[in-house]
Amino acid sequence: MQLQTGNYVMYRSSEICRIDGFETKCFDGVTQREYCILVPENDQRSKYYVPMDRAEEKLRRLLSKDEIYALIESMKGEQPDWGDTEIRRKERFNEVLGSGDHRLIISMMHSLYLEKQNRISQGKKLLAADEKAMKAAEALINREFSFVLGISEGEIEGFILDTLSAR
Repeated sequence: MQLQTGNYVMYRSSEICRIDGFETKCFDGVTQREYCILVPENDQRSKYYVPMDRAEEKLRRLLSKDEIYALIESMKGEQPDWGDTEIRRKERFNEVLGSGDHRLIISMMHSLYLEKQNRISQGKKLLAADEKAMKAAEALINREFSFVLGISEGEIEGFILDTLSAR
């Protein structure tokens, strides 16, 4: 990944930051290291210093609009197997959330949305573990998609559902 001042990146899979520059610093009083300086998109007063030798594991580029559309389009008609027991499903959801794989996370969100609609029609609520997984998935996806697409985070679920159901 090429890092350039002014570009936006995802930091630690959850925070959108603008690259503010690069600087050599000695934070420990012994070793000089080169750092990538990040400014969080939602808090312009903060700064993160990411060592350049750790940038590949801490930062990733944001998806483009085209990549977001292609990702959602590629999922149409998928019905993944999330496990046949509540315990297995919870384990699988945790694996997916930790993977950072947008495709799996959106697939999980869609499955949970359909399960929620099914349970509501039966007068029931979504299981607590499923609700927790859905919120975690939304937090990972909504911020990035909202930023890239220029729509509010509250509109992302509808956007994904509309895109999945479009013919």
